[in-house]
Amino acid sequence: MSAAIQHYQSEFERVAPLLPWRDSAPWHAWRQSGWSRFAEQGFPSTRHEEWKYTSVAVLEKLALSCTPVVPETMAWALLKEKSVLPDASHRLVFVDGVYQPKLSSVGELPSGLRMGAISDQSARDSIRLQGLLEQAQRRTPFAALNAAFMTEGAWVTADVGVHLDEPLLIMYVATKGRRAMHVVNAYEAAAESTFAVVEQYLGMTDEPYLVNEVTGVTLEQGAKITHVKIQQEGPRSYHIAALQALQKRESRFDSHSFALSGALGRNDIESALVEPGAAVSMRGLYRVAGRELQDFHTTIRHDSPDCSSDECFKGVLNDSGRAVFNGKIRVAPDAQHTISQQTNHNLLLSDQAEVDTKPQLEIFADDVKCSHGATVGQLDEEQWFYLRSRGLSSEHARTLLIEAFALDIVTGIEHPVLRSALESLLRSTAHV
Repeated sequence: MSAAIQHYQSEFERVAPLLPWRDSAPWHAWRQSGWSRFAEQGFPSTRHEEWKYTSVAVLEKLALSCTPVVPETMAWALLKEKSVLPDASHRLVFVDGVYQPKLSSVGELPSGLRMGAISDQSARDSIRLQGLLEQAQRRTPFAALNAAFMTEGAWVTADVGVHLDEPLLIMYVATKGRRAMHVVNAYEAAAESTFAVVEQYLGMTDEPYLVNEVTGVTLEQGAKITHVKIQQEGPRSYHIAALQALQKRESRFDSHSFALSGALGRNDIESALVEPGAAVSMRGLYRVAGRELQDFHTTIRHDSPDCSSDECFKGVLNDSGRAVFNGKIRVAPDAQHTISQQTNHNLLLSDQAEVDTKPQLEIFADDVKCSHGATVGQLDEEQWFYLRSRGLSSEHARTLLIEAFALDIVTGIEHPVLRSALESLLRSTAHV
């Protein structure tokens, strides 16, 4: 057994009595199962195909603490300045992996829509959470570790026909270093219901830490969920995440991912379209500078006929920054009439920047319309010259071209306030 496994085994034995629902036999078995899977698999290495370009060796050596601690008192005014939705009526705030009711505010929600921290659920009510997270927590070794240590997270459920136009905000804030936060999110949309949720991850420490996050999403017939995730992690942070969505007949899942900072980020995103008429849209933007690395592995499974998917990820890379995009579209033998499009575009601002991109199609049906492609390039010299010839400085012209490249990724967001907020955020990240 490696030293890292021994460390986390000691942490598990020490922390287990402090975790939610510790007296529940089903949860005890669940956590033990998660730990056994992680202990068997261990930390992934670059010898594993799925982690070929992403080394977590430094993270493995950090021996982070997993003990939940009471965070220092913090005022909402401080977080409001950094929030992408400062005026959100409905928000949940977690600091260093601990739910903060005084920083949270859940206003009057429509009847049938519930939003709360998982720690507020009784052990009996929480059993349903296992079904929502099961597939996601089996995806990677880190997801198995999450099953063992999960301490907190957000749970949003909408009953049949419930609609909410205003986005829900969930904030995870890291203020302490040398710690691992294992959090989960669960989103359930019953038939014909609609809501949007924004997850914002903020790093407020320069010390190393880990956010190990798992999200389960279920959409019933005709339901729609808009999911936005924003990573603004600390300069020495590690953000590892797995998301699993299950889509029923004529449902729609709009996923938007923005990885804007952090030493290393890894997102495994999968959506399974299991009944006819389901549709998924995946959009993402990763920004790397210095020696940062962002890795996106996406999978869209067309398991039923008459479904559609549209995927586009973009990257802006500077200095010695690196990025990985591995996107897979799988069309099952009976998934006829599938329509799918996948693209990955990368803008390199430095000769030292590097991207490994691998869009994939696995098609086992014969009546489909599927396409995929990837581009890697630099700023267009003619466009840059044109802007400078109109009186713009070299730096201003450069920034405008980067903005134009990046802002296209938010055009599909239907909520005007959310779209405007994201546009402002992306403009601030164009100066790389």
